Amino acid sequence: MNWKTTGQPLISIVIPSFNQGQFIEQTITSILGQNYSNIELIIIDGGSTDQTKAVIEKYSDFISHYVSEPDRGQADAINKGFRLAKGDIFAWLNSDDMYLPCTLLKVANILGASSEPKLLYGGCLYFVESQPYASGFLPPKFEREVLRYCDYIVQPSTFWSRSLWEKTGELNELYHYVLDWDWFIRASHICDFIPVQDYLSIYRQHDNHKSGTGGLKRAKEILEIVEKNASSKWISVYKDVFKSGKSLINGFNQLAKLKLYRFRILFFPKLYLKHGPKTVGIALGMMGNFDK
Repeated sequence: MNWKTTGQPLISIVIPSFNQGQFIEQTITSILGQNYSNIELIIIDGGSTDQTKAVIEKYSDFISHYVSEPDRGQADAINKGFRLAKGDIFAWLNSDDMYLPCTLLKVANILGASSEPKLLYGGCLYFVESQPYASGFLPPKFEREVLRYCDYIVQPSTFWSRSLWEKTGELNELYHYVLDWDWFIRASHICDFIPVQDYLSIYRQHDNHKSGTGGLKRAKEILEIVEKNASSKWISVYKDVFKSGKSLINGFNQLAKLKLYRFRILFFPKLYLKHGPKTVGIALGMMGNFDK
């Protein structure tokens, strides 16, 4: 369907998908229900074998491009989508996430159809599939140096101008877990980012959630990003946390069960005395629960 031009900037949204048929309808309807008519919806599916195709066919009149074929991963799928995009504003939304109401209008009012490189990032509601409540996160101020060692930008709440994508280049297809963080760091060398103190998306966590099941592979990619971009101080922190690996995470989990987590410094004195609790906490939070 060719959307009617209303004077609003065209927003191109790419949905990369693979066997997320149980979620993708909510993702699609969260876009179509925005009360924003100038949308280009692009779905790049990796050849799903579940109900994804039937769901997409249901909304085919509202989808500008649909491709279903094997790909080399999420970054490859997203790059394919943006090669088709004609919009003034770009974004991608994973097939298990959702936009909150009025998000696109808010984004259009801030970014407009400017030819200048721009990126905004907003807040997010974290929804765990098995739990009846959500937690909220609002973005901190933009700090280019902090972004080199801590990814504080929530991807589904991020939108940028076409010119920023063109100047930054495509996603690095070698990455499967930190593709967004790597791109944000590269884009941050081109322009300052705009934090928006509002909730723009819902980030869904479930048993098959990609980031939550990345384990050691994800931790290795995070370490590579830090080694490539951060200072020697932060490289040292991440290396030591990575080396500690399974024993460190299991130790923290055990302390939490015993309600002794506040005493973690006493149980891991070398690590904390060397780097300090704040820096260790950031590295642990980024790497998450991984096994060596």
